[in-house]
Amino acid sequence: MHALCGMERAASGTALAHVFAGIAFPYGDVQARWQLVLDDPSAEVIVDELDGQLVGYAAYGDGWLRHFGVVPEHWGSGRAQALYAAVLERATAAGSPTSHLWVLVDNHRAHAFYRRLGWHDTDVREQETFPPYPLKTQLNRPLSGDQRSIAADLSLSEQRHVSVRGAV
Repeated sequence: MHALCGMERAASGTALAHVFAGIAFPYGDVQARWQLVLDDPSAEVIVDELDGQLVGYAAYGDGWLRHFGVVPEHWGSGRAQALYAAVLERATAAGSPTSHLWVLVDNHRAHAFYRRLGWHDTDVREQETFPPYPLKTQLNRPLSGDQRSIAADLSLSEQRHVSVRGAV
């Protein structure tokens, strides 16, 4: 779990520096959320590994993308698209395509990424539960067409995805 939280801290600390300026990363809250995911039998967690290093993470289940990110050193490399493709392929194969997620309103990089992948803002907003209580928005993705072919178009052959449960 510490590796998952560490990757999330790296990604969020960079992407959301303007939101969390002067405020400590809510490590305890993030760790608690990861624990809920790891304890949930309906949730799947995969990590992206490159040269023995974890560089990305995703958690999904019951139609929701619950956690997703790539460490900043690999932004723009295509790794996020390939990780997303792995999520899409696995969730679709399991009969539970991912079609909902929450993202902070001020996470502009994530919004652009999800828009490119066909996600749409629902205009549903809520305040986050940790300081500074930023606003989050729900995105949805229509479930149409052949999701597996979309996943194949997005994947990178050199990427290694590992399903995890427990002590990451």
